[in-house]
Amino acid sequence: MYFNDSRKILIYFALKYDGDYSKIMTALELHEELKVTPEEVEKACSTVKSKVMTILDYDYPLKLKNSCRPPIVLFYYGDITLLDDRLHKYGVVGSRDCTEYGVNVTNYYVRDMAKGTVLVSGMARGIDTAGHLAQIRNGGRTIAVLGSGIDNCYPRENYKLYRELKKKHLVISEYPNMSEPAGYHFPIRNRIVTALSDALLVPQVRSEFSGTMSSINMMAEMSKPIFVVPTPFTEDAINNEILLEGAFFAKDGKEIIKQMKWE
Repeated sequence: MYFNDSRKILIYFALKYDGDYSKIMTALELHEELKVTPEEVEKACSTVKSKVMTILDYDYPLKLKNSCRPPIVLFYYGDITLLDDRLHKYGVVGSRDCTEYGVNVTNYYVRDMAKGTVLVSGMARGIDTAGHLAQIRNGGRTIAVLGSGIDNCYPRENYKLYRELKKKHLVISEYPNMSEPAGYHFPIRNRIVTALSDALLVPQVRSEFSGTMSSINMMAEMSKPIFVVPTPFTEDAINNEILLEGAFFAKDGKEIIKQMKWE
């Protein structure tokens, strides 16, 4: 099988199995491609409106390739060069039901970090959205990793942001076309956010059972720095507890830049 054919087979399986990593890997291990005609592959691939990157492509980032369960196929819109491993990337994660304090501290930290960096987040409501918007407002670039199909903006309230990211930044997903978001997609997509990020900024987390905590745990397992913003005792958040467990404190974004040696 030639390289181009192999690439299309990966895209075909990503479409057939709706981006499910385990099912795609099983299909490859069982050589299901031997049961598929070129016509079936071409017909399936013709349904894709977005651009596509596969793990076989030369520009597939090593940070992802060397991570746990690297996505076999990424569907995307926008500037794919933002995935370049040489760029300084930091993840921003936090509560969907954040408070005004959470939004304010996100703006405060990102303001100092935006220029010369790429912010990676999930475009969820709350802290994710605040992070993307602050990065854009302060002249930085940003990547959104979706937990839904690449053509399915979720949440719908972020459609304007989604459109801007597609045109001027980068939107990626391992889920094709109009795939519906599922609850288990979001912790799974966090492995992409953390794999791409050199550091993690956590402005506000309000539950120890949240997706934010899964991202923190993933970063810890990869021995990557986690910067947590302290919160007043009047705030309903567990940031201070995470700091006591060993996360890094930085008084502002400039200090994170200094500690990461991104100056």
